Amino acid sequence: MIETTDREGRDALAPAVTGLLSPSLRRDLADLNAQYLDLGLADELEGDPRFAWSEAVRDCLRAADAATLARLAAAPFALFDLVVPCGPEATAARVEDSRPSARAGSLLYRCESFAYQAAFLARRVVEADTPATRVVLALSADARSRLMDCRPSQLAELARDPHTIRPRWRLHANFWQALVGAARRDSPAAVEWAHCIGLCLTGADDQAPLPRRRTRR
Repeated sequence: MIETTDREGRDALAPAVTGLLSPSLRRDLADLNAQYLDLGLADELEGDPRFAWSEAVRDCLRAADAATLARLAAAPFALFDLVVPCGPEATAARVEDSRPSARAGSLLYRCESFAYQAAFLARRVVEADTPATRVVLALSADARSRLMDCRPSQLAELARDPHTIRPRWRLHANFWQALVGAARRDSPAAVEWAHCIGLCLTGADDQAPLPRRRTRR
């Protein structure tokens, strides 16, 4: 499990970022990012679409040590995207009853738990109605409206859908190499610059097809 860290003094996040995110939101976002990296780097989930980084991105992340991954998790934005369906399909019933229940402690159980936490954090961010909505999760106006209209049971249904979670910047190996390199050096200036690049890339590969699941030999 990746342990998140609170940074103070010269290592603190830039004033513009700390003013945008409350301390509790930064804490909870770092916790979710750490969970996402921990799950996504598990060998058993390599072909899962929720963690479908390109091979180059995955190799870059696997080469990072625990301290570097903890610094990555402290980013002022989610390292994953939350896909909120809007329109007629948003209320369509999902066939979930036949799926076997997840065993407590299993990877499937942890994935479902993570998705629940992400969905409810997104709702919390949207309710706050601040610019953080567009920085933390890059949610569209329609997605924000949909989240506001969701009842708790609908949020839980959204979280159960394996297509709700997907990686951000999954094809941008150069960006991840820059971010991992800055976090490894523990350079606040370099990390802040990498964060700015990430924000500029938000949505850049939304339309790219997800890779097919690879068969392990």
